[in-house]
Amino acid sequence: MMKRARSVCPHDCPDTCGIISSVHKGKLIKVQGDPDHFGTRGFLCDKVTNYPERVYSQDRLLYPLKRVGKKGAAKFERITWEEAAETISRRFHEIISKYGAESILPFNGSGTLGLVNGTVAGKRFFNRLGASRLDRTICSKGGRIGYKYTLGASFGADPFAIPQSKLIISWGTNPYSTNIHQIPLIQEARRNGAAYVVVNPYKVKSADMANLFLQPTPGSDAALALGVMHIIINNSLYDKEFVEKHTEGFEALSIRVQEYPPEKVEEISGVKKEVLREFARMYASHNPSFIYAGSGMQHHTNGGMMIRTISCLPGLVGAWKYPGGGIFYPTSEAFPINWEKLEKNDLSPNSPRTINMNQLGEALIHAEPEIYGLYIYNANPAAVLFNQRKVIEGLCREDLFTVVHEQILTDTVRYADIVLPATTQFEHTDLHYSYFHLSLQLNEPVIEPLGESRSNIDTFKSLAQAMGFNDTFFQDTEFDIINSALETNSQYLKEITLDRIREGGVARLSLPDEYHMPYKDLRFPTPSRKIEFYSEKMKLNGFDPLPAHIPIEEGPLRSPELYKKYPVYLLTPSAKSFLNSNFANISHSRNKEKRPTLEMNTKDARERKISTGDLVKVFNERGACLLWAAVKDSIKEGVAVNKGIWWNSLSPGGCNSNQTTPDRLADMGGGSTYNTNLVQIEKANNEQP
Repeated sequence: MMKRARSVCPHDCPDTCGIISSVHKGKLIKVQGDPDHFGTRGFLCDKVTNYPERVYSQDRLLYPLKRVGKKGAAKFERITWEEAAETISRRFHEIISKYGAESILPFNGSGTLGLVNGTVAGKRFFNRLGASRLDRTICSKGGRIGYKYTLGASFGADPFAIPQSKLIISWGTNPYSTNIHQIPLIQEARRNGAAYVVVNPYKVKSADMANLFLQPTPGSDAALALGVMHIIINNSLYDKEFVEKHTEGFEALSIRVQEYPPEKVEEISGVKKEVLREFARMYASHNPSFIYAGSGMQHHTNGGMMIRTISCLPGLVGAWKYPGGGIFYPTSEAFPINWEKLEKNDLSPNSPRTINMNQLGEALIHAEPEIYGLYIYNANPAAVLFNQRKVIEGLCREDLFTVVHEQILTDTVRYADIVLPATTQFEHTDLHYSYFHLSLQLNEPVIEPLGESRSNIDTFKSLAQAMGFNDTFFQDTEFDIINSALETNSQYLKEITLDRIREGGVARLSLPDEYHMPYKDLRFPTPSRKIEFYSEKMKLNGFDPLPAHIPIEEGPLRSPELYKKYPVYLLTPSAKSFLNSNFANISHSRNKEKRPTLEMNTKDARERKISTGDLVKVFNERGACLLWAAVKDSIKEGVAVNKGIWWNSLSPGGCNSNQTTPDRLADMGGGSTYNTNLVQIEKANNEQP
């Protein structure tokens, strides 16, 4: 008999899909999109459709292991869970006794999301331990801070109102690869007569169906937005009543935008002034208008200010008055969860230091006090982190005791002293919330854990016991934690219970309207209760209080000598068949992507005598990697693109493009800046793949 049950995709993707899992004789046979899920609509992306290949991968870790070879060599021998827990406990106690608890660092990413196994379980353990804290800023923190300076909270317009929009703008995002369930919403809006605009330095697939495509120079998007404001304000195309009643600082903004006439914006961004004028007039004349701001745009040294500037646009045209109007940014703050309570932040016996995850390599080499214990879960930093040479150098330290809890033998596992096998989503319980659709979903196991794999919560329970922690909350089950999270007075969780979520598969938050309008009363959670074109809070925090274009650190204006040596901007966006480094080891996904490729402009390739299919060396002062060239007219001159995070172990030369990316921090929130990356490219005549 074939058993069918509901599951939830656990990956770091806005769609958070509802899945129908088919199980035969205890084995996961097939996964399909849940047809009753309002967002998933019965279809999944190609990578998740082939999820059984990942669950039963030959790389799947099934038993605890200990290192018996050199770090990085991936030579291990099998041990018991009891020996693994005893070894970890003993080494952690030794480190704490000699150097203090801050010399232990947890590193967790978003490889497995979920309230329990993605967030709470590990935080409780390491807070109780008193370990250093990880500042998890790799994705959206810089842009979120910039957004909140304008609007006061990380509440975005509801993307499921896109069919109501008259203009949709995909700004710095590639929905076909990273948010596939947004595409039907855009298509429905277009059938209703909406116009569609794509703004991206890389010509993404969705540009093919756009009414207008703008291809700015990387890092110039704030100048582009200010050019749009210049045209709208100078031609009195803004919503005067809305601006007067619901915004702060319009007069100052009107003066600032005079610095960005179309001619200057063309010089900065490379977007023709005629195209800029067309874009501005479209934006001013189509209401409601919906901007979807992608996260890749904020991964620049000016990323926070870039999102801050773009988020001013809806206030100028009054887009927030309508369903389907405004700007979308991750809706995480719509979920009123008491994280302090759930994560037991008050347990920490000290005030531990915080280490920025983007600078793990720097911390492993130079932090004071030094890091002697590293526990990695839900993450693959050896492949995904920046200035990778530093990361690998740190992971190779013989005096660093490293534990990795993982499903698959990743690049990072190769450097572990102790390896713990982890369950997949189909083998454990968790509650999921989306940063795209405003809903909650319950995932329950459909197969037994493979081998001796354990979930994060069960693993941390075992480690707590081995450490001698007797706190009763370490006995909490997944459902104890989930029920505790749902116990809130928030209107958004009103009447949402575990039983209701389980029964329906997905429970929309309790919203007053069909479409969520976060600022329906047109009162914004800023100090002035208005949209702040001018932000006194920014000024107090040392920033320009007005929107501004700040040239990125690596470019002709801020670093002209560097630009002469390394004159190409390297972008590393997501690949359609990978999700960060997930699925890179799966044959189906690798076959789709073919091989690690560098897409480059025809003129740039001709100058370097490079043709499609040539192996090329991409390098700067941080490092180098080898990629196969794909020469295309669609790539902007002076820009090159390497899609997806290929594992080092599966890359030519054993290195991926993160050898070249910087670990410097963004202007706001300590965010990542991997797209502010200048490189040189040459034909790899003497290199071997």
